[in-house]
Amino acid sequence: MDGDPTLKSAQKTVAVKILAPVQPVPPSPMPGLPFAPVEFDAISVTPYVNGNGRLACSIKVRDMHGPRQTAQPTQAKAGKDAA
Repeated sequence: MDGDPTLKSAQKTVAVKILAPVQPVPPSPMPGLPFAPVEFDAISVTPYVNGNGRLACSIKVRDMHGPRQTAQPTQAKAGKDAA
């Protein structure tokens, strides 16, 4: 994947099959990014040789969701860890 707008779509995209029981809703785009970041769960990648004799792969996932927020250390805790 690449956010370069001068590249052709086939050069900067990856197709992913989502095997969820319901269609997931992609998260809202983030300001300043060329695409919306997502996380995938239970990824399966299967390599194969395509009809042109080139190596390709099939990517399947169980679920897609927005990126998880990581906890930021508090000032008090950060001060204790540094001491």
